[in-house]
Amino acid sequence: MSERDLRVLNRTFSLGEYKEPWTKLQQYLFIEIYNVIKDLYLSVSDENIKTLSDESILLSLPVDKISPKFFKPNQKGRDLMNAAEGLSQKQMNLKTIDDDGQYGFSFISMFPEITYNPKKDKNSLLVRIPNVVYEEMFPIESYCLLDLKVVESLNSGYSVKLYQVFKSYAFKGEFELEIDELRKNLGFYHSGSYSQWKAFNAKVLKPAVEEINKQKNYDIEVDYTKERNSSIIKFTIESNFNPKLKRMQVLNFNEVIKDNKLNLIQDKYTETLLTYCAKAVEITNQSELKTWIIADLINQQTKKKEAFDFKFSMNAISKQIRSGKYSKPYSFNYLVQEEVFNEDTYSEIRELENKGLYDEIIEKFTKEQLKANRFGYILEAE
Repeated sequence: MSERDLRVLNRTFSLGEYKEPWTKLQQYLFIEIYNVIKDLYLSVSDENIKTLSDESILLSLPVDKISPKFFKPNQKGRDLMNAAEGLSQKQMNLKTIDDDGQYGFSFISMFPEITYNPKKDKNSLLVRIPNVVYEEMFPIESYCLLDLKVVESLNSGYSVKLYQVFKSYAFKGEFELEIDELRKNLGFYHSGSYSQWKAFNAKVLKPAVEEINKQKNYDIEVDYTKERNSSIIKFTIESNFNPKLKRMQVLNFNEVIKDNKLNLIQDKYTETLLTYCAKAVEITNQSELKTWIIADLINQQTKKKEAFDFKFSMNAISKQIRSGKYSKPYSFNYLVQEEVFNEDTYSEIRELENKGLYDEIIEKFTKEQLKANRFGYILEAE
């Protein structure tokens, strides 16, 4: 099992209601899109994140790493295009009805921009996701764990989607779903497809369960029953693979900035804004400017505490930079730099110590310098 390629997916988000069914390749691309965002929010990697702003996130999927099993022979380009076109039409449907009967609704395109330009970069599929969508993908703690080799072995998008459904509920062992609820998860509800149990069972559910159970030695085994004249399907899931996962610590934009370092999503957001700023004004020293910004953010965070809003503060700083009004913040002069071991500093302290000049050591070097260079015991002796 150590060679299996596993993917974490948000249980709540993956079981959303969609207007159209998903093909197998669309399901796979969605899983990989989610994986790129997950790696960013878990501080694993931002390698495939192009930009992160208040409006959207732009990421890159490595096309060359997609298994050939997802494509028909000699049709990789066409299959990829069709899958991307289908994904571009997916949307989140948020509907509400007030007590007085008034309807509220929001229809949001999940992937409004999907670009593939093989002449420019044949190995990258660029995907843009609105902030309201990628923020809905979390918290990651509500997850299910998918095995990509199981996904590869399945023959249809129905099977892949049902595999996600089963993995989402596998932690319960036993669960029940209404037929229409399951059809919604598969995208059949709006289209009216497979509205009769007999057809749904014969063409969708039964074949998918049989396919998934062929891989039971690697993952899960599914069994289900439905009583006559009942709309409830009862499922039993037996897991044959239960990896021990540590609790996943998700990054937060408003996390306390420690050691003068931004976390991965704060850093990517800042980097994106500075890129936009550089298009409007000349930035002669981006490294120094970033240090000023961090000092400014730390100062605001210290003053505002829980009311601190990283995005709001960074957007305000960005506007000041583009208008030419941003200057070195007062707090920059008091930004404490993290001390690390330094050979020259160590030798100088050691020489003073050998002469017994402890008062001079205390006066000349900070507590942080003494601790970083292994002379913390001098402080304890005071």
